[in-house]
Amino acid sequence: MGKNRDFAGHPAGLAIVTVAEGLQAAGVYGVQSLLILYMANFLFTPAEVASVGGFAAWRALVEGAFGPMSLQALATQTMGLYLGLFFLTPLLGGWLGDRHFGPRLTCILGAILAAAGMAMVITPGLFLPGLLVSAFGAGALRCNLNAQTGHLYSRNDPRRDAAFAILAAGLNTGAFLGPLLIGALGEVVNWQWGFAAACGCMALAALTLLIGNGLMPADTPPHARRAARLQAGDGKTIAALIAVMLLTSLFWLAQSQVWNVYALWGRDHLDRMVLGIEVPVTWLQAIDSLAPILAVPPVLALWRWQAARGNEPKELGKIAIGMALIGTAFLWLALGSGAGKTPFAWVVVFHLVLNTGWLYLVPTMNALFSRSAPVAVTGVMLGAVQFAVFVGSTMSGWLGRFYETMATPTFWLMHAAFPLAGAAVMWALRGRLGQVLKL
Repeated sequence: MGKNRDFAGHPAGLAIVTVAEGLQAAGVYGVQSLLILYMANFLFTPAEVASVGGFAAWRALVEGAFGPMSLQALATQTMGLYLGLFFLTPLLGGWLGDRHFGPRLTCILGAILAAAGMAMVITPGLFLPGLLVSAFGAGALRCNLNAQTGHLYSRNDPRRDAAFAILAAGLNTGAFLGPLLIGALGEVVNWQWGFAAACGCMALAALTLLIGNGLMPADTPPHARRAARLQAGDGKTIAALIAVMLLTSLFWLAQSQVWNVYALWGRDHLDRMVLGIEVPVTWLQAIDSLAPILAVPPVLALWRWQAARGNEPKELGKIAIGMALIGTAFLWLALGSGAGKTPFAWVVVFHLVLNTGWLYLVPTMNALFSRSAPVAVTGVMLGAVQFAVFVGSTMSGWLGRFYETMATPTFWLMHAAFPLAGAAVMWALRGRLGQVLKL
């Protein structure tokens, strides 16, 4: 447990992980807002592609797996694979934190690796390996920040859900500022400056964790971590959590497209003139991150009102509602993607509905997995939460190729169908899964 309790009624270590989460989110989401535009508009073009180290081998590998594609389709597939890798590496990072280094040291090492990878991305010759290094570092950092947050509290501490909501607020603040500042710096001024600023954010996250190291829970000694064993009944719990994770990958299939093809759609089909100023495409990511911050007060008020009446949805019910909301958001986007430019106000509504769904699903998933996962594999199971994003992001990259061939409304309707189907299945199974997870 943390040594002090002086951060809004929580252990002081919560302030450290929240600040580190905000800094890493600014770097990660700043880069994500730039990457697809950087590749599609500049790097993956006939004039520049020869400068990309290992590009011919990369193209052969991707086309061998997914079939021939244009340079723009290759950019969207690369973006999908990068996002997928970013959310796959938490499984490895969680295993390293659980069994070898402990979450505290793994967080610091992950932040340093992420900073190094983003520094590599600045140079076209190191662009592709830089994506690999930054994805591994940031993934290892993120899942172990969640693990450390859980370790600040006993398993029955009623403050646990609120702690993850505070951590999510740090995430969304950084995810708002990253595209707003880093994204605009890269898109409007210079691509490399944007990547350099993201590198600086990751370096500051590492520094924050080093400075606040003494406020964090002590890591379990290595021999004790490796001696931890699963207990009777843990197999059923893990299976139920995996089922939840796989269903939520349908949420992330749609959500991940907001970081990918949606930027190209905004470039091509959105009326970005607001009060006589053309809004940079990267600022759409900032709106996407501001929306959940704006949605937090009414959502929490609704949950309190429901709790007072004894009808607040349980965790799995909230997850199903979150999936239904994101499906509804993409239905709305399809309706607004007809002939002519889409009004800017239309996408503001899209992001509000989308991220209300995010609030129902993401903090709930983190709290559920941190509480229900067996102690021996807490970090790995929190990494499994991110594995759902890996599955969804990889598939969204593959679906991105259809943006060039499908009618735009049909493309977005396809993305609405997946989370709506997942919501229906989750709602139907919530009782049976809840019994296994003791909800």
